[in-house]
Amino acid sequence: MNLRHLAYLVALSKEGNFRRAAQTSNISQPTLSAALRQLEQEFGLPLVRRSRQRFEGFTEEGQRVLETARRLLADVDGLKQSVSHRPMGLLSGHLRIGIIPTAEPLAGQITAAFHARQPDVTITLLSKTSQEIRRGVVEHDLEAGLTYIDQVGEPEFSIEELYSETYVVIGTEKLLGATQSTISWREAADLPLVLLNREMRNRQLVDEAFAKVGAIPRVHAESSTLVGILSHVRQGHWCGIVPSTFAVLLGAVGSLRFLTLVNPDVSHSVGLVTLARLPRAPLAQALIDVLRGLTAFGSHALRDRFS
Repeated sequence: MNLRHLAYLVALSKEGNFRRAAQTSNISQPTLSAALRQLEQEFGLPLVRRSRQRFEGFTEEGQRVLETARRLLADVDGLKQSVSHRPMGLLSGHLRIGIIPTAEPLAGQITAAFHARQPDVTITLLSKTSQEIRRGVVEHDLEAGLTYIDQVGEPEFSIEELYSETYVVIGTEKLLGATQSTISWREAADLPLVLLNREMRNRQLVDEAFAKVGAIPRVHAESSTLVGILSHVRQGHWCGIVPSTFAVLLGAVGSLRFLTLVNPDVSHSVGLVTLARLPRAPLAQALIDVLRGLTAFGSHALRDRFS
C-alpha cells in the first residue's frame, strides 16, 4: 500500500473536492483519481462516494480507512522526527496549535518559550472554537490545542491544565467610574454591553454567569473576535466582558478601565489538549514539556500572570 495514496485520501477529506485535493497534493486531478481507484482495488471495496466525478463523501469502509490513514501518516511524521540526525533533544518541523480566541494573548509567550527550546521548529497558531480544536486533534490536523477543558471528557485526549480564566469588564471611565476596582455580575448586566457571538464557548460561559444571578444583560452588539469588542468599547458607548488575559495584554489603552467581575467569582480552566496515545508525537511532547515549565508543573508563570 502506497503511503502517498493514503495522503491523497486525507487531502480529499480536508478539501472536500477532487480538484483542490489534487492541487494541495501537487499532482494532477487524473493522477489523484487514479490513485484513489487503485486504493479501492486493493481493498476490493468502494471508499469514495462519487456523483458524476463530484466528491460526495466517504463510504463506511472509506471512513475507517481514512481514520487509519491519518494515524499512519502522523506516526510516520513522528518516526522521522525521532530518528533524525540532530543534536540530542532538538527537533525540526512544523507545529500546529489550535487556540481559542480568548487564549490568544498567550500566543506570543507560548511561541517564545517553545522557540527558546526548539529553535528549528516553526509554529502556526490557528484561532478555532473548542469543538474545532477537538476535531483537529483527533484528525491529526493539529498537534495540540489550547482550549476550555471543562467539556473535554473523551478518553482519546490527554489534558494539561494551564490556568484559570477569570473575567473583567472593560470600558471608559465615563461608563465605569474612576475609583472602583470590582463590579458584580448583576451590576454589569445593566451596562450597555458588546459581547462575543452566542455560538462561542466564552459567550456561553458569560451567559451562564449572568443566569446564576438572575440577570439579563443589555447586549447592544456582538462580535466574533475580542479585537471587535475592543473596537466597540473604544467608541465610548459600550462596555465589554473579556478574560483577564486580554486585559493584561492591553494594559492601559487610552481612557479604558478594567473592573474585576465578582459576586460570584467565576473561573474556567484552560488547558492543552493532545491525543492520549503513547508515545506522543515528538512535537506534541516537546510542547507539553515547555508548557509544564511555565505553569503549576514549574514556574507558575502562566497561572500567576493571568489568574
